[in-house]
Amino acid sequence: MDILQMSLLGAVLISAVVIVRALTLHKLPKKTFLVLWGVVICRLLIPFSIPSRFSFYTSIDMLKRAVTETTAFTAPVKTTGIPNMGAAPALEHTIGIGAPVVSVLPVTVIWLAGMCACALFLIVAYIKCRREFQTALPVTNNFAAHWLREHPMRRTVQIKQSDKIKAPLTYGIFRPVVLLPKTTDWTDETRLRHILTHEFVHIKRFDALTKLLLASALCIHWFNPLVWLMYVLANRDLELSCDETVVQTFGETMKSAYAMTLIGLEERKNRLPPLCNNFSQNAMEERIVSIMKMKKTSLIGMILALALIIGVPAVFATSANTAGQTDDQDPSVRRLVLLRAANIDDQTARAMSGQATMSIFDQATGKDRISWDEGKTWMTVEWYSYDEYKTWLEQEKENLQAVVDYEQSLTGEKGRPVSGDRFVWNQGLMDEVVRQYERVLRDIKNGALVTKSIDGRDVDASMLDDDDDVMMTFAIENSGFKRTW
Repeated sequence: MDILQMSLLGAVLISAVVIVRALTLHKLPKKTFLVLWGVVICRLLIPFSIPSRFSFYTSIDMLKRAVTETTAFTAPVKTTGIPNMGAAPALEHTIGIGAPVVSVLPVTVIWLAGMCACALFLIVAYIKCRREFQTALPVTNNFAAHWLREHPMRRTVQIKQSDKIKAPLTYGIFRPVVLLPKTTDWTDETRLRHILTHEFVHIKRFDALTKLLLASALCIHWFNPLVWLMYVLANRDLELSCDETVVQTFGETMKSAYAMTLIGLEERKNRLPPLCNNFSQNAMEERIVSIMKMKKTSLIGMILALALIIGVPAVFATSANTAGQTDDQDPSVRRLVLLRAANIDDQTARAMSGQATMSIFDQATGKDRISWDEGKTWMTVEWYSYDEYKTWLEQEKENLQAVVDYEQSLTGEKGRPVSGDRFVWNQGLMDEVVRQYERVLRDIKNGALVTKSIDGRDVDASMLDDDDDVMMTFAIENSGFKRTW
């Protein structure tokens, strides 16, 4: 699974979470959204694939099969060798995937440049803020010392003051520091308790680490606008969840006082240091509304939250389930798609491309036997492994390039589509053919079966020879008929 695939799958999941968040923000515990954002981070950073029958993509696949044909047949191809090449195979247009390296390289370079620029910006900004924070002085008053004794933690926590900031914040993962403005009023103990409780919640939950993971996902998927949206909303939800914990700690009667604390800090808000937990964040109105609407979670709310935590990842974070899909007939019956053939009569070709074909595994030979006429005729088939087809493809690229060079030497031009009754290769046509072969290679990697030999006779994986042998290339459509290489 490449970065683009991960980003697209992540975008679908982000969209689902954003919709759920918009509909239930003030109705569910805020931890619900933190769990969902955690799943999104995993989807963006880990190239995993968990098949599920409940997956959104399983439904998409089922819809595709319902509206499209399940088999395809490509007309026979004949070749007569170099320099008099036969008609080219039917080509299918592909977009992006399988393009020549020369067209992929600039995209890769741009992605790497963007990722490095984004990471460099965040790192430089954090280092700059960290240097400023190191000038902070430890707080030595009785309230701070008493607070630390009442709230012991396994990690060493320090409370410091700095004249470089105007609102409280927390930084550090293993040795966290609560940084307060130098102008902090130490006589207002109610406000201080609100502030320190909020920051200690950040520390207990390792929110600094969560922010680091969010920043990593942002750097890797900087080109995806939905990832930027995730970064903003996830940071907001970290603050909302901490607000919720503070209100639960002090009781709902303190909601107004806590809201006034936030408003007072918002008036003195400074810039937001990256990778730090800042008490004063954007979307203050959202925080105030959330605090004032906060109520004790009901049983129905808890059940709904649990259902969303299980359901959203199960539907949008999983991949299509193909292993359990079978035909409506006997489980041993599989559909084979005829990709190309030589010297097969039309009736046989139609039967092979459209009729359900039986398959059995011969344990004696370790090979598969297939039949397209309900068991009347059987063929012993050996399938290409991914590495075998890849090796063949690399050699075929060299052969095709030699053909193109030969045609150019004859015509003195870059090649023409046709020349009388004779087909003439050019570079563009070669690239199209190579893309078609690369698509077959990807199909093999995804579980498709492509014949290497039939009844002991090797099958030409490219355009087929002009002889009397019946040579066929099949791709299995039902991935339940996979072989592990």
